[in-house]
Amino acid sequence: MFDCWADIFSPSMRRVVEPPEPVLVELSLAIPHSPGGRFGRDTLPMRVKAGGLDLTRTVPGRLLAWARCSDGSWLGLVEFVIATGNDRGRVAATQWCAARALTPDPGRRIR
Repeated sequence: MFDCWADIFSPSMRRVVEPPEPVLVELSLAIPHSPGGRFGRDTLPMRVKAGGLDLTRTVPGRLLAWARCSDGSWLGLVEFVIATGNDRGRVAATQWCAARALTPDPGRRIR
């Protein structure tokens, strides 16, 4: 994952988390988005509310790595699953998320 990023600083600007650590991912912070409409009666079709990805949840994830940004903030590389509003569909994601979207989840074991 860091093949094209030379590690020339001490301390390092990056770190692989081995083994991966359990975290909770606050999706509204991990995937910033601008809601296209209000979530109320008659504003969005029910099929969109039910079948669209639900970014309002906090979901379990696996933290794989940390990387420092040039503004001093940190990003975590995380694997997690996003469910649809009706829980009938889901997509797996592996992406860099702002550290503020991640919370340690020590009560959960990773398999």
